[in-house]
Amino acid sequence: MNGETQNTEIKITEFDRFDFEQALLECWKVTNDIQLFAAQQAGEKELAVLSQYYEHKFQALWDQFENGVRKQKIQ
Repeated sequence: MNGETQNTEIKITEFDRFDFEQALLECWKVTNDIQLFAAQQAGEKELAVLSQYYEHKFQALWDQFENGVRKQKIQ
Protein backbone atom coordinates (compact mmCIF):
# COMPACT_ATOMS: atom_id res chain seq x y z
CA MET A 1 0.00 0.00 0.00
CA ASN A 2 3.01 2.28 -0.02
CA GLY A 3 2.10 3.94 3.27
CA GLU A 4 -1.27 5.15 1.98
CA THR A 5 -4.40 4.55 3.99
CA GLN A 6 -7.13 2.56 2.37
CA ASN A 7 -10.64 4.06 2.31
CA THR A 8 -13.02 1.52 3.88
CA GLU A 9 -16.01 3.84 4.15
CA ILE A 10 -19.25 2.15 3.23
CA LYS A 11 -21.12 3.96 0.49
CA ILE A 12 -24.81 4.25 1.31
CA THR A 13 -25.94 6.77 -1.27
CA GLU A 14 -27.27 4.28 -3.82
CA PHE A 15 -28.57 0.83 -3.01
CA ASP A 16 -31.53 -1.37 -3.63
CA ARG A 17 -33.44 -3.87 -1.53
CA PHE A 18 -31.06 -6.68 -2.52
CA ASP A 19 -28.07 -4.66 -1.29
CA PHE A 20 -29.85 -3.98 1.99
CA GLU A 21 -30.70 -7.66 2.44
CA GLN A 22 -27.08 -8.62 1.79
CA ALA A 23 -25.84 -6.10 4.35
CA LEU A 24 -28.32 -7.48 6.88
CA LEU A 25 -27.19 -11.06 6.27
CA GLU A 26 -23.56 -9.96 6.58
CA CYS A 27 -24.25 -8.62 10.06
CA TRP A 28 -25.76 -11.93 11.06
CA LYS A 29 -22.27 -13.40 10.96
CA VAL A 30 -21.79 -11.93 14.42
CA THR A 31 -23.06 -15.17 15.96
CA ASN A 32 -20.47 -17.24 14.08
CA ASP A 33 -17.73 -14.82 15.07
CA ILE A 34 -18.72 -14.97 18.74
CA GLN A 35 -18.60 -18.77 18.65
CA LEU A 36 -15.17 -18.65 17.00
CA PHE A 37 -13.82 -16.20 19.56
CA ALA A 38 -15.26 -18.28 22.41
CA ALA A 39 -13.70 -21.47 21.02
CA GLN A 40 -10.33 -19.72 20.87
CA GLN A 41 -10.83 -18.39 24.40
CA ALA A 42 -10.51 -14.79 23.28
CA GLY A 43 -9.52 -12.24 25.85
CA GLU A 44 -11.18 -9.02 26.82
CA LYS A 45 -9.24 -6.96 24.26
CA GLU A 46 -10.18 -9.27 21.37
CA LEU A 47 -13.83 -9.24 22.39
CA ALA A 48 -13.77 -5.44 22.62
CA VAL A 49 -12.40 -5.24 19.08
CA LEU A 50 -15.09 -7.63 17.84
CA SER A 51 -17.74 -5.54 19.57
CA GLN A 52 -16.45 -2.32 18.02
CA TYR A 53 -16.27 -3.97 14.57
CA TYR A 54 -19.91 -5.01 14.72
CA GLU A 55 -20.96 -1.66 16.15
CA HIS A 56 -19.62 -0.09 12.95
CA LYS A 57 -21.30 -2.69 10.76
CA PHE A 58 -24.67 -2.26 12.44
CA GLN A 59 -24.38 1.53 12.30
CA ALA A 60 -23.70 1.34 8.56
CA LEU A 61 -26.70 -0.97 8.17
CA TRP A 62 -28.91 1.42 10.12
CA ASP A 63 -27.70 4.36 8.01
CA GLN A 64 -28.51 2.38 4.88
CA PHE A 65 -31.99 1.61 6.23
CA GLU A 66 -32.69 5.25 7.08
CA ASN A 67 -31.46 6.35 3.67
CA GLY A 68 -33.76 3.81 2.00
CA VAL A 69 -36.76 4.98 3.98
CA ARG A 70 -35.95 8.62 3.24
CA LYS A 71 -35.72 7.87 -0.49
CA GLN A 72 -38.84 5.68 -0.24
CA LYS A 73 -37.00 2.61 -1.47
CA ILE A 74 -37.89 0.81 1.77
CA GLN A 75 -41.41 1.20 3.16
